[in-house]
This record gives sequence, structure tokens and C-alpha cells, in this order.
Amino acid sequence: MNKIVTEEFEIFPWNENLMTGISQIDDEHKIIVNLINKLANDLTQDKEFEVEDTFNELALYAEFHFKNEEKIWEKYLSGNELVLLHKKSHDSFLPEIIKLKEHHKDKTFTQMTEEILLFLIRWLAFHIVDEDKRLTLILNSLNQGKHIDEAISDASDFRSNSTDNLIDTILAMYDNLSLKAISLIRERKARIIAENELLETNKKLEKLSITDQLTNLYNRRYFDEIFDRELKKSKRNKTIISLIIIDIDYFKRINDTYGHAFGDVVLKNIATCLKKVCKRPNDFVFRIGGEEFILLLTNEDTNCAISLISILQKSIRDLKIPNINSDISDYLSISGGLISLIPSQEDSIDSILKIADDRLYIAKQSGRNKIVIE
Repeated sequence: MNKIVTEEFEIFPWNENLMTGISQIDDEHKIIVNLINKLANDLTQDKEFEVEDTFNELALYAEFHFKNEEKIWEKYLSGNELVLLHKKSHDSFLPEIIKLKEHHKDKTFTQMTEEILLFLIRWLAFHIVDEDKRLTLILNSLNQGKHIDEAISDASDFRSNSTDNLIDTILAMYDNLSLKAISLIRERKARIIAENELLETNKKLEKLSITDQLTNLYNRRYFDEIFDRELKKSKRNKTIISLIIIDIDYFKRINDTYGHAFGDVVLKNIATCLKKVCKRPNDFVFRIGGEEFILLLTNEDTNCAISLISILQKSIRDLKIPNINSDISDYLSISGGLISLIPSQEDSIDSILKIADDRLYIAKQSGRNKIVIE
């Protein structure tokens, strides 16, 4: 079954309008933007714990970034009111998110997270374009040898005269983008849910196609597929393959005596017993029709197959399923035929099955309640 692979998408694309020109700040901003995008992609997967983990990672990194950024501001603008205002903006970040969570606590987890995503995009875009870029303008003036007051004044004049419209345009763009991105998240999430439901349905259909509905064992169709695969593997690797055909002794008399509903219960109990005994990765159990079952063992020697048969016979005796009209016992018993071999190139499914079936016939003709192995 193929696994759904969902492509990543950007709810908050990074572009040159967000560059401050200060490499450390720009690199840290990119990490925050990437975390916001990760948060959005996690949300489409409908896994709350992943969303929470990413959000916690974002909150911790934002705190780390704010401290670094404040050190840079303090280095060039020590004691200036702008430093205090910038720190105040940073300090409001997490409380605003907590307030959002509280305000939207009656909404679904997804709805609440969508509101937080909208806030994150709007806040970060405004913070970078309006506040952080001011630092770049001031530093440019300082690098030209201007006094701090003149540098701050130049930055304010430049923003007032040249960039207000650009800032408004950029912020409007990101605001509009965030709303569209939320719609995209909802569409993506709906599609993923639909695809997962389809996968689950296909898995169920696939299981039904290879499973006997009464006993939940593999069915005859799947036996042909598995036996063909394992036979080819045994021929290629020159390893032993063992096949046991099992038939419930006088099963028709169970149905006639106790009813078909009881007969169905018997088949289920036998199936459970078979699965408990044949539980290794290389063991396969099938119901191939009526009261007939097949065990397919691979990569095990003949003695192992014989030992398993003994365990199986004892397990079925211990069930003490009544069959008072049986000619051999008051309780249910089984007969079977075993073939264990390293197959040659001439051996086929049909030829191996015929040998096992012939041995089952001998077991029945010679008194039942036995497994013929040669």
C-alpha cells in the first residue's frame, strides 16, 4: 500500500523585503519564518502533538532571537527610547499569543491554531518591516559618521518620505497572503483527510480480498499467491518448505448434531488455535474451504514441522470441543497430511499439494485423528 506523500508549502514566504542587511538578524528571522511554515504544515497533518512541539520550538527560538536582537540595538543605541520600545514589542509577543489562546479556547484546536498563525505572520511582517528595518537605516547613517541623534532623525525622515507606502503595501500583501494561506491549509487538510480515508478503505478492501471472513485467516486466493512466492524463494535459496493440509474429523456430524451456528464457532476456535501455534514470521495459516485448513512453513526443517504438528494436536485436544457422534472420540479431532522438502525446479504448487492431499486421504482412511508425514 502506497503511503501518502504531502508536499511542503509556504504560508509565509521569505523575500528580500524582509532583509534588514544585518546577517545575524536576517538568519534568525529566516529560522522563525521556517518554523511558522512548519507549524502550518504540521497543522495540515491533524496531529496536535506535532503542532504543539513546533509551537514550543518557535516560542523558545523567538525568545532566543529577541535577546540577540536587543543586544545589537543596545550596542548602537544604548539608553535610547527606541531600545525600550523595541524590547516592549518583544515582551508583548508571547503574552499576545497566550491571550489569543484564551480568547479562542472554545474553538477547535485547528481554528485556534489558525488564529495564532494569522497573528504570527502579521506580527512578524510588521515587526521586521516597520521596526527592525529602522535599525538598518540608523546603522547606515552611523557608518557614514553621523551622530546618533542625526542618524535617528535621518531614519525617521527617510521612512516618512519614502517608505510608508511601501511598508503599507508589504504589510497588506502579507495580511492578504496569510488569509489565503489559511484557506490553503483547510483545503490541504481536507484533502489529506480524504486521502487517508481512501487509504484506510483500500486497506480494508485489500484485507477482505485475502481474508476468510468467518475465521479471519488468509483465504484460498491468497494461499495461491503466498505459496507461489515462497516456493520460488525456496527453489532459489534451496531451503525447506513444509505444507500441511488439515481436515476436521467428522465436521458434518458437528453441524448435524449441534447446528451450523455451533459449527461456525468451532471453525473460529480452530482458527484461533492455529494462529497461536503458528505465530512465527515464516508461518502462514489459511482456510481453503469448509473444514479444511493449510499451514505453510518456510525456513524450518522437517523436525520443526513435525514438532509443530504435535503441539497443534495437543492444543486442539485441550479445547475439548464436543463431537459425540464422532466414530473416534467424544471430542473434536483433526487429520492431516504433511510434505516437507527442498523443492526442485520441477516441483509446482499442484504437485506439492497433491502429495499433501494424498497423505491427508491416507490419514482419513487409516482411522483419522492423525497426521501422515510420509
